[in-house]
Order: sequence, then C-alpha cells, then structure tokens
Amino acid sequence: MVGTILLVVLVLAIGTRATDGVRLRQQEAILAKLPTAEAVAFYKILRRRVWKVRALRAIALLSLLAILHARNRAAQRNAAAADSRSHPIAPDQSPRDAGAIG
Repeated sequence: MVGTILLVVLVLAIGTRATDGVRLRQQEAILAKLPTAEAVAFYKILRRRVWKVRALRAIALLSLLAILHARNRAAQRNAAAADSRSHPIAPDQSPRDAGAIG
C-alpha cells in the first residue's frame, strides 16, 4: 500500500516537473518578446503565481502526510485491539498467590 502511494507520488512529481519545464519555456519566450516595462509587469504576475503554486503544493504534501499518519495510527490501534482480543489479560495475582511469604 505504501509502495503504491510512493509510486503515485513519484509519477505526479515527474509529471509536474515536466509540465513546469514546458510552462517555463513558454513564459521565457513571452518575456523575450515583450518590451522591458511590460516584461517586468508580467514577471511580477508570474512570481505571484509561482508562490501560490508552491503554497498549494506544500498544503497538498502536508495533507498527504496527515492522511498517512492517521492511517498508520488507525492500523496500530486495530492491531492492538486484535491482540488484546486474542490474548486475554490474566487477572492480577496477589502476593500470596505468587508465592510470597505471608
């Protein structure tokens, strides 16, 4: 299960990187064609977009980590509950029952 999730994340990361590369080349071509003043204004817009994309990616990554953490905790709780059902706890023994002198 974790291997599948890692594979999906890897494929998404590679696809995102390729898409970003294509967008970057397109934006560089647009910037090269614009006059300096317009290029500066367009560049400022692009910088804002980049920060927004980075923030959204960070939120998505944190969400994924939170989901995986919650899933692991639930699996641990289920395993502990299954162990407690399969191995009943012995009643407490008094010191007299345990062989203490008394």
